[in-house]
Amino acid sequence: MFKPNYLLLAALLSPLTAHATANYNWSFTSSSCDNNNCSGVSSSSYGNSQTFDSTANTDISEVNVRAFSSTKDIDSTETREQFETAKLQLWSGGLGATSREDYGSSPDHAFDNGGGRYDSYEAPGGDVDAALFAFNQSTTLNSISIGWDNGAADISVLAYTGANGSMTNPEDITNKSFLDLLNSGWEFIGNYLNLDSPSNPTVAINTGNVSSSYWLVSAYTSCASGTCDASDPYYGNDYFKISGLGGSTGGSTGGGGGGGNNGSVPEPSSLLLLAVGLLGWRLNRNSKVPVETIAA
Repeated sequence: MFKPNYLLLAALLSPLTAHATANYNWSFTSSSCDNNNCSGVSSSSYGNSQTFDSTANTDISEVNVRAFSSTKDIDSTETREQFETAKLQLWSGGLGATSREDYGSSPDHAFDNGGGRYDSYEAPGGDVDAALFAFNQSTTLNSISIGWDNGAADISVLAYTGANGSMTNPEDITNKSFLDLLNSGWEFIGNYLNLDSPSNPTVAINTGNVSSSYWLVSAYTSCASGTCDASDPYYGNDYFKISGLGGSTGGSTGGGGGGGNNGSVPEPSSLLLLAVGLLGWRLNRNSKVPVETIAA
């Protein structure tokens, strides 16, 4: 008698399971290259890339990584230095990068903001190496691990949410500065300071639970937050390799840090209340006895 009502309840509650959260971890080693094929990081060309499997080893949790560095000089203020492609490399300590101005030997083969063979520090925004992680689906990153550092490991993190401007291809940031990115749909997530391997190799990030398919992890620069402070003492002498990431999928896109809330879904409690209310109304309606009209 009430079977249609149970079907209605199941239909209303289905969004609760459709957006279930899945947790993933990515460990950047040769064994985690997609299908054990590390041809991307063995390339010696600028702009190379490599796809990595998560520990769950599913296609939907893969991530493609490219390296960039803000080595394109624009003006003497060093605030609008633009990104150029760099060489992505895989070492025993994790992922590193060699920019067009690096020597290529240690420690320049790591992600750094330490200048290069042609110049010294270019504070606040020049010669900053970055890894761009492009995930198969919108991902909420919650941790970053480093496997090697030299000097210091201060890190800046951005995510593409489209909340303030947009890019046709967020996976390609060439000819963009940090300030350009912040005006082109990228959102500042946070600066994470004083990481150290092995005593403090993993840091929790993204307290606002922003979700995105595109994440940028760079050596520290105040330009990542839009301030571009040339006297910032944390800029420079940062050299580190990224050994892992942790995150989840199934949440809403956008959110914290002043960003948008694109693609968000109602909270489960709201959906449950709506479902119960509609079901109660339906049961009450079906329980009423029709009144016959008697002709006079």
